[in-house]
Amino acid sequence: MRPVFYLFDTAGTDLTGTLIDRTTRLTVVDAEGLASDTLEVELDDRGQSVALPAVGDRLRLLLGYLERPPIPVIGDFVVDEVRLSGPPLSIAFTAKGADMTRALKAPVIDDGDDGTLADLARRIAGRHGYTAELHPDAETIPLGHIDQQTESDMALLSRLARDRDWVLRLDGNRLILRPHAGNLPPARAPEPWHPALHRLDAKRITRYDYTTNARSRYGKVRAWHYDPDTGRRVPVEVCDDEQADAPTLDLRHDAKDERAALDLAAARLRQLRRAEGSLTLELPGDTRLLAGHHVLVRGLSEPVGGQWVIQRAEHTLDAGGLRTRLECVPPAPAGRASQDVIDDILKEEVEP
Repeated sequence: MRPVFYLFDTAGTDLTGTLIDRTTRLTVVDAEGLASDTLEVELDDRGQSVALPAVGDRLRLLLGYLERPPIPVIGDFVVDEVRLSGPPLSIAFTAKGADMTRALKAPVIDDGDDGTLADLARRIAGRHGYTAELHPDAETIPLGHIDQQTESDMALLSRLARDRDWVLRLDGNRLILRPHAGNLPPARAPEPWHPALHRLDAKRITRYDYTTNARSRYGKVRAWHYDPDTGRRVPVEVCDDEQADAPTLDLRHDAKDERAALDLAAARLRQLRRAEGSLTLELPGDTRLLAGHHVLVRGLSEPVGGQWVIQRAEHTLDAGGLRTRLECVPPAPAGRASQDVIDDILKEEVEP
């Protein structure tokens, strides 16, 4: 199959014709969390005939195969750096999936009680010109008193989300706040707050690397809160039944009440479970595979075979063709696919 990309500016002007014959390498990275998605394009400019996008220009990338329409839209990006080098003369530009000059303004939220996580996210999104897309559960997460000193609005919101094992993403003009994809049950096709699950057979995989990390094997997480009646610090614990005899991790910061302490401990335990194992997959390019999606690896024995969550997807197009590299983590029990979804995936015709 023939890989192809298309690049448009926000006015809809097709820039592909001026760049495609000069492009020596194109790499796009899609990652979970606030680490903004990145596009990097390297060009051969011998003859100095390339008209480059300027810093601040907004671009839309489509990347895929001519024989597999429609070509997927990978995302919208804002050019933030242009580099020239030589001889021979070459040019490279990078673009981010969000306008970070806008996203990282100085803190402007007064310290105090900001209601729920959803209330704070909507306030920050409106102040910075984003449209908020929030998982419904954000409405039920109380925050209580918030101290914001030297951190930006986005850093504050990202920290609060991370403490609860949620993810903050900036995608174009959207501010997306949701639980980590490993905690969301996947669907056969993408649905609101249900990531897609893709079948990935062993014969499509050109290389894999599995790593396990014993340092993360805690069996319990202990958090603390103050009892308003006694004024004493009270511990609460969340335990992994399968590793109840493993060491206990104590959280540093106290929670405001028992519910918040339990939520923080449970979130930290889920993060520790994901850190225990990681899987890197390399395969011929498949730009349908994105961060936050789930993959069902077939034809390889455990622990490699089974369900994984894509933490980071990197797609590279150069003289060697289109390649994809996935960094994956295991899902939480709540994020495991139902047997009906798995059965539907297994009925798919295997791609060549």
